[in-house]
Amino acid sequence: MDFSLLDSYTLPSHVELFSSVEKMIDLLENEKSPDCFWRPLDSAGKPGSLIDFRKVTAPVVIIPDLHGRIDFLNQICRFKLFDKRIIQLLESKEIFLVFVGDALHTEKITRERWLLCEQEFASGDSAGKFMQEEMAEGLSLLMKLFELKIRFPERFHFLKGNHENILNVHEGGNYPFRKYAEEGRMVKDFIKTYYGDDILYLLSVYEKNLPLVFCSPECTVSHAEPYRGFSEREIIDARLFPEVLSGLTWTANNEALENSVSLTLDNLYGNENKVLWFGGHRPVSGKFALRQNGRFIQIHNPLSRNVAVVMPGEEFIPENNIVSVAGGVYER
Repeated sequence: MDFSLLDSYTLPSHVELFSSVEKMIDLLENEKSPDCFWRPLDSAGKPGSLIDFRKVTAPVVIIPDLHGRIDFLNQICRFKLFDKRIIQLLESKEIFLVFVGDALHTEKITRERWLLCEQEFASGDSAGKFMQEEMAEGLSLLMKLFELKIRFPERFHFLKGNHENILNVHEGGNYPFRKYAEEGRMVKDFIKTYYGDDILYLLSVYEKNLPLVFCSPECTVSHAEPYRGFSEREIIDARLFPEVLSGLTWTANNEALENSVSLTLDNLYGNENKVLWFGGHRPVSGKFALRQNGRFIQIHNPLSRNVAVVMPGEEFIPENNIVSVAGGVYER
């Protein structure tokens, strides 16, 4: 892959975005077992919300919330594990790259821009200069995520986060979003104004096809801490049950029921398993935060470029195995 392609911050054209989203929808809607053995079908006969690699042993690199950080994606692709770049390890099917979700809506360092976007919006301009800057970053990132998923469908997995709600709806386990401004409503109106209802609809279909949980022999990943203990079937069928979808994407700190992680892991792996659960969603101040008696590890620090590297057969030590891709090389 030409790494320079990942350095674009321009708004895609309608034709480019339409084609890219359409290809992603086609891939996700056809990510069906037995050909795609890793994605069991839900009760409606569609690709379910579980990515199941519990019988496949390989290192797993877990990426926290992206929030428009295309520079973070650049660093991930160029990062070296075992003397090879991650992009090369994906090509040779030697690793899994798993993203916890939240592609759009920049945060923290762009708070002032969001306030300027809100001023534009209040004046009646839903596609003004500052909003175009915001969406150039977000949509450039989204296009590159699509490109990577299409190229590496078995080894590259992007999970649905609470920000994957382009219509900003309050239904089906989704909730409208705002942080520094009315980000959810403003992004929806930008897409509608700048691109049209067809793109808005396609992005919503793409989001509905995203999985929610990834499993390997050593780790499980979701966007948020599971609200309660879920069964395997509930996870596969999550899109059919709003309470399950919200319980894997929206759970706040101290909101999950006691032992929700252990109960879900027992359902997925059997009793006495040693599997750890990883997620993002709520920011941490350092490298990580431990919840659920140390079995749930939060890794989203919006000011860092940290990823978690889970090695088969090795103990995961957060201080050592959560590393910055800005350093360029994983040192064990």
